[in-house]
Amino acid sequence: MTEKLGIVGSSSMIATQAIEQFERMPDVKLLTADLNGYPEIDITDPESVEAFFSENGSKLEWVVLFSAYTDVNGAEAQRGDKNGLCWKINVEGTKNVAIACKKYGKKLVFFSTDFVFDGSSGPYSEEDPVGPDMDKVSWYGITKMEGEKVIRETLGPKDYLILRIAYPYSGVDTGKEDLALRTIHYFEKMGKMYPMYDDQVITPTYIADIAPAIITLVGDNRRGIYHLVSPKPTTQYEFAKKLLTHYTGVEVKLDHGKLEEALKLKGATPRPLNGGLKVNKITSVGINPTSWEAGIEKIPTSRD
Repeated sequence: MTEKLGIVGSSSMIATQAIEQFERMPDVKLLTADLNGYPEIDITDPESVEAFFSENGSKLEWVVLFSAYTDVNGAEAQRGDKNGLCWKINVEGTKNVAIACKKYGKKLVFFSTDFVFDGSSGPYSEEDPVGPDMDKVSWYGITKMEGEKVIRETLGPKDYLILRIAYPYSGVDTGKEDLALRTIHYFEKMGKMYPMYDDQVITPTYIADIAPAIITLVGDNRRGIYHLVSPKPTTQYEFAKKLLTHYTGVEVKLDHGKLEEALKLKGATPRPLNGGLKVNKITSVGINPTSWEAGIEKIPTSRD
């Protein structure tokens, strides 16, 4: 069966890599759209969204919404501001697309994050309540939480997939830095790393897992929320140490940092401390996400 996908936000870091994979799949037909692309779509503008769907809806079965505001610190500077760009993209933009999907009978794939949890008792399953301590949830996390809510309220349970990912990485240079590239580029420039948190539990997502997971979930008529992250948790410290040792070919020593202490500083952006996501649900349907250690081994090295 051929899957007809509309990629909204096609120039984003993750979308760029997913599109390359989709294009190699013989049973996938793509229509890519972006704010500065063709077809053009501005998800914060209801008229732009309506025009895109009215002109292209017949070519689509699913809309994969990659467009998002993901600058966590930039979002925090907008905390509480529903006129800010973060809210307009992650909440109002998501709502505009969801409304159009409902009107035109399309199904929606939405990307969310482990930042919807407060980090008090992770890793979290799909059944765990988001939050609940909103003072420990960043504004970015709150907007993604609201985006999830908008989708559930706008679309029926048979018409959406919410794919939660975390700290995406691949080491592929698209011009935008992922978790791995940000670490590598800083180390190459400075010759050392700033202290890395050894107390923050994370479950990074290997970007190459995303496109195949979408096709499997869509093809198997799965719906609801799924977590797509490393099945094994790690820390920022462990990840950076293994990554840089792999990349350079020599063991790299790093200084230890504490997120718990950093979160106490005035103006600190909330981040999940005991965070991460569980993958029992997605593995139960035959999708086995790449572990963070295996993902790092796939990253090109300085010797390649």
